[in-house]
Parts: sequence; C-alpha cells; structure tokens
Amino acid sequence: MNFDNLNKMIKYIEINLDNEIDYNELSKITNTNIFILERIFMFLTNMTIHEYIKKRRLSKAFEEIRNTNLKIIDIAFKYQYNSASSFNRAFKQQFNITPIECRKGLGKYKIIPIVNFDYEKNEYNFDYEIKKLNSISLYCYHITAKSHSDLLYKIRQLYKRVKTNGHYEKFKEVGMYGIFSTNNEVYHYYLGSEKDYKNLEKYVIEKNEYVIFKLISQNQKDIVDLEERINEQWIPSTNYNVKGNFKIELYKNDCCYIYLPIK
Repeated sequence: MNFDNLNKMIKYIEINLDNEIDYNELSKITNTNIFILERIFMFLTNMTIHEYIKKRRLSKAFEEIRNTNLKIIDIAFKYQYNSASSFNRAFKQQFNITPIECRKGLGKYKIIPIVNFDYEKNEYNFDYEIKKLNSISLYCYHITAKSHSDLLYKIRQLYKRVKTNGHYEKFKEVGMYGIFSTNNEVYHYYLGSEKDYKNLEKYVIEKNEYVIFKLISQNQKDIVDLEERINEQWIPSTNYNVKGNFKIELYKNDCCYIYLPIK
C-alpha cells in the first residue's frame, strides 16, 4: 500500500469532518477497493475507518465545546450527529465525561491525533495535559547564536561546562530547565533551575497556558522523536495555536517534560 495515498486519504477526511464523507472517494484516492482498504487500515491502526472518523469528529467537538461559546447541540449537528442523545452517548464513551461537564472544564483535556502513516513510525500515544501556569523564576546560563547550527554547537559546549563545574547535577536535583526561543533572528538558549545561584542570569517564564508532554526518558533521540511526532501529528490535530519560536524542556525524575505555550 502506498503510504502517500493513505496520508492523502487522511487529509481528505480531515477537511470533511463536518460533512458527509464519501467512502467511494476514499477508494479513488488510494486506488484501492474499499473492502481491501478497510482491512489495510484496520491492520495499520487497529481501528476501522469509521471508528477513526468518529474519534476525530469527537476530538474536534471536544475542543469547540471547551474553547467556544457555540451551542453544544449545534456542535453535535456540525459533526454529523442527528440527535443530542446519540452525541452525548458517544462523547461520554470516548472521553468519560458528558459534553456539559466538558464545557464546565471538567476532565482531562484530550485530543485524538491525526493518523500519520510512516514506514518508520508506529502508533504513538501522547501523554500530555493542558495547564495554566503562573510565572516561574529561573536562574540560568544564557547563550545566543545567529544560526540554529551554531546554537546547537554552543549548547553542547555549555553542557560540558556545567557537568565539569557541578551545576549539572545541582540543576537536576531540583529540576533542570532548557529553554529555546528566537527573537529578531537571534537564537537563545537558557539552562538552569528554580534554585538561585550567584552569577547566573534570572529568567522569568511568563504566565500562560501550556500543553505539557511527558516522556519517560531523557534520551535525546527519544526527545527528538517525540518533538517530530508533536509537530507532525498532535499540532495539526488541534485548534490551538502553538507558539513556534518558544519551547521549554524540564528534566526531572528521569523524565523529560516538553512545554509549548498555546492559545
């Protein structure tokens, strides 16, 4: 099966979540008999095409209920439910809360990500939460660069330095932050913790709403893989705007937490 065609089919589904989806069109896009296509999709994703469409519609409905003032019944009709009762039943089954509870802000924020077919990547379950954080004061080393490659070189040199002078272990005892940002075409990186150390620059993380991804690993390869999946799957799946020039990494208790500011 051509994965490019499967991804084109997923794009067609995404564009038409608020319309009736023509299964004959899915067959045309993939150049595959619909019966065979269903079997391939089930094999690759462990769910039927119908189940996937249902989950994506409920995911979009969840976001609109939580983040807009649209009437719940209008959102239900928009995503192809014919009655409030059928929508409520499906919503509760998927998210463990009712649409009304969702509107009240109850329950964990949950997005069902867009499927992305890739020969090298299998299904991935994101462990994340969306949370409003107050400002956090950090005490950091601060480096700048005019290019991303130069910044990465300087980061490697910085880590060698803090491991030599003992700050690396001290940072990790309380939680070590790594912060990436760009401003006026200048790349910035801050490395530090909430503990006040003399001669380190104070940096304040602004009060904001963040999506926080948890990774039970501090291996850089695993972190890069998660970041790629966030960009390829999670961000396109949501109505949230993610600030692209700012990212926080928190290393704590053998885990890495990636914070992305959202609105």
